[in-house]
Amino acid sequence: MTGPTRRRLLRTASGVVLAPALAGTRRGDGSGSGGSVGTGERGGRRRPQPRPRAREQAQAQTQDVLRVSITETNAPLPAGEYLRVTTALENTGTDAIRTEASLLVGDDETRVSRRGLTIEAGRTRTIRQGFYTYPVPRNDEFEIQVAAGGQSSARRVGVTAASSVPAARPNGELAVQPGTAVLFEAEAVDPGSAQRTVWWVDGERVGGGVGGPWVSTYYAERGAHYRWHEFESSGTHDVTAAVLPGTAPIAEPGRETYAARWRVDVTDGGAAPPTVEGVRPREQVVSISPATPTEFELVATDPDGSLDSVVWWLTQSDVILDVTELEGARDTATISLSSGCHTCTVLPWVICTDGTVTALDSRWELDARSGGNDGDGDGDGNGNGNGDSENGDIAVSIQETNSPVDAGEFLAVTATVRNGGSETRTTTVELVVGHDPTVVESRSVTLSGGERRQLQLGYETDPTTQNEQFPVRVVSDADAVEATVRVLA
Repeated sequence: MTGPTRRRLLRTASGVVLAPALAGTRRGDGSGSGGSVGTGERGGRRRPQPRPRAREQAQAQTQDVLRVSITETNAPLPAGEYLRVTTALENTGTDAIRTEASLLVGDDETRVSRRGLTIEAGRTRTIRQGFYTYPVPRNDEFEIQVAAGGQSSARRVGVTAASSVPAARPNGELAVQPGTAVLFEAEAVDPGSAQRTVWWVDGERVGGGVGGPWVSTYYAERGAHYRWHEFESSGTHDVTAAVLPGTAPIAEPGRETYAARWRVDVTDGGAAPPTVEGVRPREQVVSISPATPTEFELVATDPDGSLDSVVWWLTQSDVILDVTELEGARDTATISLSSGCHTCTVLPWVICTDGTVTALDSRWELDARSGGNDGDGDGDGNGNGNGDSENGDIAVSIQETNSPVDAGEFLAVTATVRNGGSETRTTTVELVVGHDPTVVESRSVTLSGGERRQLQLGYETDPTTQNEQFPVRVVSDADAVEATVRVLA
């Protein structure tokens, strides 16, 4: 798969495995109960389970002293936005208790969040949980419930319908062959203004543009948020994007939200992906110099005659170099470079109007040691002073985070590690968080020459009484990259 977007299991250094989000209870047109339910259960470290009798006794004791009450939500809210639930848990007993609070949604009580906590004797703990609601096309109402220690509190909440996004690519219904990748684009609701986009595939909330340019980079160039998804087996699938204007993690109740919806039939008679031939230069490593521009060329072919464009992405520095328009069943795309970041690769995406897409397998790696860079003083062209080393060291980049997250939830960071040299190298990759830098995860990674690997890093955030914003850094022995994340109280 060239352009991976599949959500992987998240494994921490201590061996904790975090499962992907559970499927929601509504798909496609929003029919069924609890249709605005999003997803998002995350697992935790397995602990030795008490014997059934001991467990029942502990639950009975907790049930006698625990009081659970939902005190606040931000409902009603626009469909697609983040529903936040505030719950008070009171320990009326004389001993501290350890319990787990689960947020359950819909008639089938789908668990979308869980939170372990200790409550001291005679004290009340307030927690916040939540999830992104599904962008249903009409007003909806459903039940939420917080359950802990055999006690629970329920409330009905409502969402207002999401409007159709003004423009999206490809068209709403398409058919593709098994193994074909499709590029979905939700265009800007208000061009020039910020927006957030949350994606679902078959009711399961999934990530965005992992495996390609940063979402902000693509949005600035193409005026759309994107998701690359490969359909591996036959069947019918629903893909939905909730488009949320602005950048605030929690929207005002009156704000309008939008949705783009696609139905994809995966069948042997569907559209095939475009193919690439006539690639030049043929070398994997290409020298570039300001004195002599180097031309890169490919010939794209689409059996259905629906060629649309080539997006030329420069990895690591995360720059879209150019977009070449195509048409017909066969066309040629070229780009000329005289500078670029050393060991970055030029990765073309060939896109068709029906959404089928192919990334060039034989990517070009730039050798810029003979002269020239993008003018930022460190040779990587990204202006951050953390360039790819010219002596073949390990380079790192951050592809995506799941920020914002609720306090106490798992903050996930998707990073790419690349060996820019020709020999096998081993490095330690660390995830460092906070203004007072703290290493929360460390991995030893061995890469062969030119190898590139994606890592899932993260940690469970601490409880907090106020919203926090802080940097996270991914650091190798010779490189570092930084992003800003938010934790919601």
